[in-house]
Amino acid sequence: MVCMENIRVVFVEPLFEINIGYLARVMKNFKIKELYLVRPRTNVGRTSLIFAAHAKEIIEQAKIVDSLHEAIRDVDYVIGTTGKPAKTDLRVLRIPLTPEELGANLVSYNGKIAILFGREDIGLKNEELELCDVLVTIPANPTYPIMNITHAAAVILYEIYKYNVFKKTERPFGLPRASRDEINILLKFFSSVVDLLDIPEFRKRIAKMVFKRMVGRAFLTGREVYTLIGIFRKTYESLQQSVRVTKG
Repeated sequence: MVCMENIRVVFVEPLFEINIGYLARVMKNFKIKELYLVRPRTNVGRTSLIFAAHAKEIIEQAKIVDSLHEAIRDVDYVIGTTGKPAKTDLRVLRIPLTPEELGANLVSYNGKIAILFGREDIGLKNEELELCDVLVTIPANPTYPIMNITHAAAVILYEIYKYNVFKKTERPFGLPRASRDEINILLKFFSSVVDLLDIPEFRKRIAKMVFKRMVGRAFLTGREVYTLIGIFRKTYESLQQSVRVTKG
């Protein structure tokens, strides 16, 4: 099962100090200790400590960084949160899991996880969502789906905690999950294959993102990843040979 202490909460450009405090409080409710703040637009001081209540140490030990890349560079699996899920199949950037699906899928995951929460006013931008392996959204009233960040964090962290504590779902056979390095190799080979195809650049970009999100939702084992790497490597070599023959 996932270790809650392996989860890092990343709050991007927080606007209100009170939300930083409440977020720390929610984190402690579910045994999460590591908080990263990306370019906060507010002070991180007395007010946040007051509203953190008994989670003051999370605020005191929080890391303030200048970029999202810095906040996730040592992470194995990145989860983005959005209050605006895809309304059509064409919006591949925003096809999400529910919190319950996320909690079930994380059972037995042993890597380092980052959960990204966006700005209170505009959330996460598309280029930030592209850095995520998977998205999660909370089903809510479609006429008013956007929740306060701390309420959203409570729902999402609870679902992960629920499966962690009560072990409601077990992964088949307990096979080890693929590492971040293995996933990156797979994505690299897929990208190389796509780059050789005679299709418009925007379609290549969409294909790469669709594949990345599929892999993110699948939680593949190391053996599955290496099987796919072998297939894509052979495909790449064959396509490369065809390109040489055509050009020759």
